[in-house]
This record gives sequence, structure tokens and C-alpha cells, in this order.
Amino acid sequence: MTAFESVEYVEPETVPEAVERLADADETRVIASGYSLVPLLKDGIETPDRLIDVSGLNELRGITERGDGVAIGALVTHDEIATDATVAERARALADATDSVGDFQARNRGTIAGNLVFADPKYDAPAAFLALGGRVVTRGPAGGRAIAADDWFRGPGTTALDGNELVTRVEVPSVERSGYARTSEYSGYAVVGVAAAFETDDGVVRSARVAVNGAKPYPVRLPNVERALVDEAVGRVVDGDGATEAATAALDDVETASLLANDAATEEYRRQLVRTYCRQAIERAASEP
Repeated sequence: MTAFESVEYVEPETVPEAVERLADADETRVIASGYSLVPLLKDGIETPDRLIDVSGLNELRGITERGDGVAIGALVTHDEIATDATVAERARALADATDSVGDFQARNRGTIAGNLVFADPKYDAPAAFLALGGRVVTRGPAGGRAIAADDWFRGPGTTALDGNELVTRVEVPSVERSGYARTSEYSGYAVVGVAAAFETDDGVVRSARVAVNGAKPYPVRLPNVERALVDEAVGRVVDGDGATEAATAALDDVETASLLANDAATEEYRRQLVRTYCRQAIERAASEP
């Protein structure tokens, strides 16, 4: 008997039914494309008693304008986000990040919810989501809640999602200027990726959020870069000098931090990559019309 043969497989017809089935079993996992989960099942890392397949729930699909931002259904794929005009206009960093996904299957099958729930350091969307200040909307037995990006990532592979909750959509606000830049390994996954998002007033940055994936085991913000961007000395970042000066502050953010080190990049090399792609992300954001 394989690991899959011992797992109960459920296909709910509605979101309320999916939430109900999540709540009435201890070891339950949600599956959609399976791109992130199936390898863990095969390797025995995840051993659920029940799999709830939500791929047939159309109410979890679609991209819509919502107030001053964009609402993205949990099942929307990277390719759908990367090619959506509304996302490109209102949250370019997320369009950039999803467009960066190099693996064909991941781009066309992987979902935004799966990307944020598994929060793998090789994934691109989490840094953009964090820099844009988005939120994850969930449904559980007690009702719905919205979890801010700053509260979502708890640690390596750990998020604020409760085991009996289902992600229904991801919301990101409209940000005047944002962009994402990364370097990848041979597999197409990111080694380091940086997202920058900021608002300007007469060419001067008045508020900024900058986040990185691939430096640590989970996405983190770069507060020294953010402070440098709103400093009057480098506030006019529409030129390369300002971007370079602000990006140099990234070294202060990662100088004493323990960074990832593996076959893709050493810890010291990642420090330099953070600075390089921080500058590129800022320049990308500053170039947005």
C-alpha cells in the first residue's frame, strides 16, 4: 500500500463544505494544484489522513478590483497574475514576481495561495506580497478573518494560517511604485529576490516597504533600506545613485543575520546578492510611470 492509498480524498462542492471537512479531522491538508504538497507526500514529510481537493471551487478563482487594490482568488495561478493588466497597473511587484517563475509547471499550475501557505524561500510571490503590504483572507469554523502580510510569515515554512482554515483570497493594495528583481539557479527557482514598494511626493519617497526572499528561511522586510529610502538624502530615488545608496543599507539588514547557505549560494554571497537585487528592485519601482 502506498502513502496515497491510505489517505481519504474529499472533493467539496462549496467553500462552506470544505471548511466543514477541514474542521472534522485532525490530520487534514488542502490540495489544489498539488505542486508544493505532492512532493512532500511522496517523501513522507506530510502524512495527512485526509486530503481536501479544492481545485473545483470556482469561487476561489478570479482577479477583481476591490476598493483601492486587487483581490486575487486563492486558486489563481502565477501565469494568470503575471498576465493580468489590473495587477500590473496596481501592484507591479507581484506581476514581476509571478512573471519571474521559471519552471513551466510551477507558473501554470502553482497558485498564489499555495505559494504563500508553503512560504518556501525559493518562491517569488511572498516577498512581493510582503513589500506591498497585502493580506490573506481566510474562512474557518469561527468565520472569516484577514491576516496582514506582516503577521502572516511566522518562521521557516510556518504561517499564521490555522489548520482548520481555508485561504479564500489574497488582497494587495494599489501602490504607486513597486518592482521585483531576483537571481535564479539552474532550476529556475529564486536564489534571492527583492521587492520594493513606495509612494512618492514630488519625486521624494514618503513611505517604503522592501522585502527579500531567499536570504533567510522565510521572507523578511529590510527596515534599514526602508529608512534609507525615506531619508531626504536619498529620497529622490528616480536616479541610480539614490537606489545604490539605499541598497547599500541592505548590508546593515543582513550583516549580522544568519542567512541561508546551500549549493545555490553561500551565506556571504547571498549578502552581496541582497544588495545587488535590492538596488535593481528599487530602480524597477522607480521606473514605473
